[in-house]
Amino acid sequence: MIRGGALVALLAVFGVTPSFAASTPLTSVSTLMKKLEASGRGEVTMTQTVISEGETLRADRGKLSLEPPDRMRVDFKSGERVTMRADGGEWMQPSLRQLLILRPEQAQAVVSTWRAFLDGGRDSYRETARGSRKYRLIPISPDESSADSIEVELGTDRLPRRLQLWIGDQRWWLTLSSWAFAKPKGATAFTLRAPSGYSVFEWP
Repeated sequence: MIRGGALVALLAVFGVTPSFAASTPLTSVSTLMKKLEASGRGEVTMTQTVISEGETLRADRGKLSLEPPDRMRVDFKSGERVTMRADGGEWMQPSLRQLLILRPEQAQAVVSTWRAFLDGGRDSYRETARGSRKYRLIPISPDESSADSIEVELGTDRLPRRLQLWIGDQRWWLTLSSWAFAKPKGATAFTLRAPSGYSVFEWP
C-alpha cells in the first residue's frame, strides 16, 4: 500500500469542499471551478505514475469523478476504487479482498492538500506562471500531508491536462484527458459497499 500522505494526491487532485468558491481561485484551476459550479459534476480519464528514487511504485489508469461541494471518486482499471465525502469514505482493494472505511476526519485529512488547492486558492498556494499554460504552486504553510510543489499544465481548453507533484521522496505524474461535465448523480454514486467475501476494516 502506498503511504497515506501520497494518497492525498491520488484522491483529491481536484478536491471540492462546502466553501467551494469562497476565495479567489488560482488561475490554473479557475476554468475547472467555473465548469464544476455550472454543471454539478466533472469526470476525467486519469493516468497515474508514482516514482521514488528511480523506482516506479505505481502506474495505472482510471477515472476521476467530482461533485461539489464535497464528493470525489476514483475508479481504476484494476478494480480498485476510492470515494471521499464530507461524512467519510471507502477504499476498495480487490487484490486484498478488503474495504477500508474512512471516518470523516480521516477523509478530510486525506484531501487536505487538494482542498487547499481549490478552496483555499491564493490564501494557501503561491502560484507562478511558467509559460502561457503552465503554473507552479508552492504551499504557503506546508505540513507533512501537503505536496511540496505542484506543476500544472493546462490544455487549449484551459482545463488541467498534466500535473507533477512532489510529496516527500515521491514524484507523481498525472495525465488528464477527455474532461466531461454533466448533472450530479448524488451521494449514492460516491458510496462503496463490500462485495461478498470481502473483509471490512476501519482505516487506522
